[in-house]
Amino acid sequence: MPPDEADDPPSVGRKSRDDAKRETREALIAAGITAFGEEGIDAPSLDSICARAGYTRGAFYVHFKDRDDFLIAVMSTLLEGFLDAIIATGDAAMDLQKTILTFVGAVENGAFPIQGGLHFHQFMAACARSPGVKQRFVEVLKEAAARVAITVKEGQGAGTVRDDVNADAVGLILVAVVLGVESLLVVNYDFDVAGAAKNLSRVLEKR
Repeated sequence: MPPDEADDPPSVGRKSRDDAKRETREALIAAGITAFGEEGIDAPSLDSICARAGYTRGAFYVHFKDRDDFLIAVMSTLLEGFLDAIIATGDAAMDLQKTILTFVGAVENGAFPIQGGLHFHQFMAACARSPGVKQRFVEVLKEAAARVAITVKEGQGAGTVRDDVNADAVGLILVAVVLGVESLLVVNYDFDVAGAAKNLSRVLEKR
């Protein structure tokens, strides 16, 4: 029988309770990412997800109130990981350009849409059914726009990004562009993402 978090798995002997709980939560989220990627967000049962992770429903409910709460955790993990991978930091002058180029590379290499075969539109469909999922999705979009805006402001300060554009507005526009690109990919719309990105960079570059 899969372990319940009430009884530590045998391997936990030298781990703290907090470490064991974190590993259980991470294992359940990873199982959810795999299951949702293979079967869609609605099809996998909680029992099947728990079985993938090697835990029981008892362990599941230690960490998540219900399916929506679990979906929010899966969505947050994927989207925040995507932001961390795409948004460049450390080079104020070139972070915006590097961010755009990293996104283009992810599209061209098939790493976008996001990890596990999931798509933004699947989360957006879940938003229509769940106010909690919608609220978290909006929060992540706002976080993304704010982080991109920071790269714009830093570029403006370094003299590589036009200073006559509003950084917050550009952040929001670029987040909308990402959502739009995902929609085009879903319907197999043939377009030159690198060419589009190059022109976008030219619009934003300070000359």
